[in-house]
Amino acid sequence: MYLAGRGPLPESARSHKGGGDAGDDPSGAAEAEVGAGADARAGVETDAGAGPDVGTEADVGTEADVGTEADVGTEADVGAAAEAPAPSANVLFLGLTSLVTDLSAEMVASVLPLYLTVRLGFSALQFGAADGLLQVFAAVAALAGALLADRWRRYREAAGAGYALSAASRLGLLGAHGWLPVLAWLGTDRLGKGIRTGPRDALLSLSAPRGRLTEAFGLHRALDTGGALLGPLLAVALLGVAPGSYSTVFTAAFLIAVIGLAVLALFVENRRPADAAPTPAITQAGRAPGRLWTPLAELWANRALRRLLAVAALLSLPAVTDSLLFLALRQQARVDSRFFPSLFVVESLAFLAFAVPMGRLADRVGAGRVLLGGQVALGCCFAVLLAPAPRGWSVLALPVLLGIYFAASDGVIAALTSQTVPASARTTGLALVGVVLAAGRGTATLGFGAVWTRSGPDVALADALVLTLVSGTFAAVLLRPFRSGHPAPRPADAVPAPRPPASAIPASAVVAAEFSASEVSAASPGVPGRGRGLVRGLRWPSGPRVGAFALVVAVCLTGVVAVSARDGRRGAAATRASATHRTAGSASPGATARAVPMTASLPSLLARPHLLVLDAAEGARFGRVEAADVRDPAGPRAPTALTCDRLDQRAGRGLCLRDDRASARAGIAVFDDRLRVLFRLPIAGLASRTRVAPNGRIGAVTTFVVGDAYNTDSFSTRTLLLDLTAGRILADLEDFAVTRAGRRLHAIDENLWGVTFAADSDTFYATLHTGDHFYLIRGHVHDRRAEVLRDGVECPSLSPDEHRVAYKSRLSHGFAPATWRLHVLDLATGADRPLAETRNVDDQAAWTDGDHVSYAVANAGPGAPLADTWIVPADGTGHPRLLVPAAQSAVPVAPAAPG
Repeated sequence: MYLAGRGPLPESARSHKGGGDAGDDPSGAAEAEVGAGADARAGVETDAGAGPDVGTEADVGTEADVGTEADVGTEADVGAAAEAPAPSANVLFLGLTSLVTDLSAEMVASVLPLYLTVRLGFSALQFGAADGLLQVFAAVAALAGALLADRWRRYREAAGAGYALSAASRLGLLGAHGWLPVLAWLGTDRLGKGIRTGPRDALLSLSAPRGRLTEAFGLHRALDTGGALLGPLLAVALLGVAPGSYSTVFTAAFLIAVIGLAVLALFVENRRPADAAPTPAITQAGRAPGRLWTPLAELWANRALRRLLAVAALLSLPAVTDSLLFLALRQQARVDSRFFPSLFVVESLAFLAFAVPMGRLADRVGAGRVLLGGQVALGCCFAVLLAPAPRGWSVLALPVLLGIYFAASDGVIAALTSQTVPASARTTGLALVGVVLAAGRGTATLGFGAVWTRSGPDVALADALVLTLVSGTFAAVLLRPFRSGHPAPRPADAVPAPRPPASAIPASAVVAAEFSASEVSAASPGVPGRGRGLVRGLRWPSGPRVGAFALVVAVCLTGVVAVSARDGRRGAAATRASATHRTAGSASPGATARAVPMTASLPSLLARPHLLVLDAAEGARFGRVEAADVRDPAGPRAPTALTCDRLDQRAGRGLCLRDDRASARAGIAVFDDRLRVLFRLPIAGLASRTRVAPNGRIGAVTTFVVGDAYNTDSFSTRTLLLDLTAGRILADLEDFAVTRAGRRLHAIDENLWGVTFAADSDTFYATLHTGDHFYLIRGHVHDRRAEVLRDGVECPSLSPDEHRVAYKSRLSHGFAPATWRLHVLDLATGADRPLAETRNVDDQAAWTDGDHVSYAVANAGPGAPLADTWIVPADGTGHPRLLVPAAQSAVPVAPAAPG
């Protein structure tokens, strides 16, 4: 998920060794030797990658495992710096810094796709453009960090500045509500990541004890991966407490990032190259240090690397970001927003499970074949989303396939890069391949988003599948030298050293070192003490620093709990206020607890104009359909045998929508003018809205497939059109072709509800929600088409003369739940006026005549009915008055004339 800051290649030990610059930090070569492992698709901010030299220790069992003396400096030099236990403390605390920071980063990463598309209204094109640009920016920043790392001397301070920038970006997202501000803050996060990676990894390499550099990076990677897995899980937990509250996640992520900064500032000691080894006067082949970009020119002269760069470009062209694919999955399989972050957890677990086996498979059958197998997995991802009806199985299959794809591609290509370039320029070579991969994937994401916006997700997925096949075919030709079961030969290092040939180093060791110290130590039986005591015997910090850190942790964690509790209470109040047909919401002056008498005669009421209402008194009769006299709606009522959550009736046909919250399924009952049930249909979701066309032949029902309130972001609706004469489903409103300004609209997060019919029973109006837009659309049942009329209209209700629409106008309150006020819109002139009702109204208003609208308002307080039905003039004058107490879904019914 690249918007979150995962790069296309590992941000391995980025203390760059390129050309003449290599001489500034002898330990950096050792770091480069560890820096070529599999991509951090588990979401790690940085990786302890492993180049082929990592495997040398496993194969040889000597102290030359981390690099040759030419790379690392003399054995005595390194050993002198590693005798004290303090450097091992640096390794541990750098790992803890990465764990906490990556936990914070992945919290944001896992919800960012929903935040950008649902809250800020990014289209697929805008999301693809943002994601693609940030991928390239992240890769370039990492390359710049690799080139500059060895020229910096204040490693801890430079890394701290990068961590601080990333932490500030979490907080900045809270106030970013537009395209440019959001990109600016996400770019700030990428800049901070690029700044900190090189200095942090250089400091890690300088702090590792003698002979344990690989183990140090393995420990760092294990802690880093732990943070990557915990971040999305914590985001899921926070969204469970406060559904749809992205501010909760962003604020908590910022506070947790502050804890990571505190670990770095209070416990990590700065290490300079002079502390670890003397600085040589000359570097590769005896040349003096050159310009900053000298390593790039030398790498470009490597023919094998140029071939590998071409392969990387081809393989990355169809590689759409996982975020966009997960958004497509959410739309098709209707994944609950609260559990959306868990998709990234499944992907990361799949990557961790397959990374090492894929490396070993590359040793046996050839890296080229494994890379092509990764393209097959990518093609299967598109095929899963193109399946006729992706549901539960695809929710699991897609992230698993993506994990397999990244395990079979990025890790293997990183190992090939390490085998292709000399050790003195390996980190820059990895960064260069990373830039090419990022450029290709950015282009793929941008193109996918553009096609989605123009032609829909199915066309974009089909195009991506075709491109995967074509690019894989061309890449197969270029991969011929890499198809054998042995690594490709790499150029000899500038200074010869007593090490085994590169071909003796298996790619599996490269990938294995990416994940844990235990993997490396298991491959190194001949080296005593590996994996047993890297942090044993540490001088643990004490005194004022520990007290200061405890204070920071206490304040930050208290802030996380307080923000979560506050936003959870707000969300619960929002749901109560929204779901008037279930619970109490905003206070309604004048509400009383008096019982409504049920003494009226049902046959007598049904024979003349009457009202059908749903009983809203708390108790066993809640939701019962009752009849009231239109001349005395507050008077005695007659009970019926029907119980509903939503109700409507026209021309002798009625719809009763009833849900079962235990099974999250709704039931539809079609009844006649005598309230006898004719048909029953089960549908998914919880009851929300229902309307019957004037001719009584067509009806519309809306259910919540996800969530149960319109004033949070964590909901998804389904609106169906029904044939009331045959008791069958006619169409799903999401299958209609919707145009805006003459162009087809393909929304990335489309939801429709609030259907209201015209007199011809073919024309209808409804609300289409995408991003932060609530469009009023006008459609035609027969043509299966609709067009956008204007923005800002929810739950429209067409007047009897069909010239006006009563609707809810949303009042936003930042990250707090929205409220609504009733308005009436003139469709011909566009005149829009608020009505005299100023309380929060979450209901689809109904016209009682040409001059008045009725609606339900929730009540609060013990003993009061859960809702009352009110009426207000439609011209904005007058005052609201109580129409039917302890009732909602009031429907005026005129019986058919005799004969």
